[in-house]
Amino acid sequence: MNIKPTIFREIELPADKVLIFVLLFSLFSCRSSSSDEYSVLSGQFRQSITETGELVAVNASYIIMPRINYIYGYNFKVIGLEDHGKNVNKGDSIIKIDPSSIYKYIIAREESLENELATANKLKVQTQNNLQDLKAQLQNVQAAFDMKKLEIVRYEYESEGERRIKELEYQQAALRLEKVTRSMVIKPTIGNLDKKIQDIRVIQIQNELEAASVTLKQLLIASPADGLFQISTSMRTDQTIKLGDEVYLGSMIASIPDLNHMKVLTIVNEADIRKVYPGMKVIVRLDALPSVPFHGEISEIARICTVIDQQKVFKTEVIISESDLRLKPGMTVSCEYVCYESEDDLFVPNMCVNKENKHFYLFLKKRGAVQKIEVEKGPSNNYYTVVRGDVKPGQSLKLPENGLLNIKN
Repeated sequence: MNIKPTIFREIELPADKVLIFVLLFSLFSCRSSSSDEYSVLSGQFRQSITETGELVAVNASYIIMPRINYIYGYNFKVIGLEDHGKNVNKGDSIIKIDPSSIYKYIIAREESLENELATANKLKVQTQNNLQDLKAQLQNVQAAFDMKKLEIVRYEYESEGERRIKELEYQQAALRLEKVTRSMVIKPTIGNLDKKIQDIRVIQIQNELEAASVTLKQLLIASPADGLFQISTSMRTDQTIKLGDEVYLGSMIASIPDLNHMKVLTIVNEADIRKVYPGMKVIVRLDALPSVPFHGEISEIARICTVIDQQKVFKTEVIISESDLRLKPGMTVSCEYVCYESEDDLFVPNMCVNKENKHFYLFLKKRGAVQKIEVEKGPSNNYYTVVRGDVKPGQSLKLPENGLLNIKN
């Protein structure tokens, strides 16, 4: 008779399956021994509300599109942008705006300046020529006037008709002389005024060109402070601004938050709004680092209810007390609003508390019998309820549905 040897193979299970197996084995082992027995616990107890939120900086340097003159346009393209999340130093170039519209304006105004300068020179020469013509005309009119004046004396003994004719000619000559003399005063004054107006036009265009040159420098934006460069969301697309996007005058492009002071933008459900208040203690945990608690307190609660994801909530701000470089803007966190906290309370599992006609009872197991005792119910959380009364730490409890069957009257 040939007996084949038994071969044992070593089977390697994945670590996660081994852990699940151990947990299930422990659970069923505990239930088999005492499926409905619990005990009164003592120690630290906390009642809290947990909501999610997002980190933002309390203080930040905001970088906006410069409020330049509207004659250059209302919206401009971003043609240079530093990387989101990069550490920058004060004075570093971080944003560049397309200057093409300003260059077009400068070219057009430079052409206008050349035309206005040419007009100013032409006006200057023309004024000088007019003045020379007036001087020559004045000499001729003055000579004619002097001649008519002499003729009056000469025709003194002539007939009255001839004297009358010469007097009229003399008066005409006097009027022409007066007119030219007045022109000698008025024309240069008008010429000077025309020259001043033309000079003002030239200065105005020169000022516009100087302002355009200053505006060009504003389109290369430097960092106002040291810190983390954070690109803002576009008002038009509701997405992070990127190269080629257009930004409006005065709109925010980016910010440099102060990482030393952070806060959380979070919410409180309308059902829990009566439980929270400004100054309330809050424990903040990063989703990326849940084991590390950060401490804070509520700084502001909105007065108006807002609907978010079909839920009515109140927007809330929580100031974080610690300064930690692990806290960065945009990170998701959980906020635990601490409504009640104690170091030495007695508490029991929620399922062990029985409510009858606004009274609360526990079923204590003493010396093999079950006794029903009334207790005062305190704060509760998702798992436990604080109780006060004739109970002691470590006492065994029965679930209400099982305790009623074994109660000792």
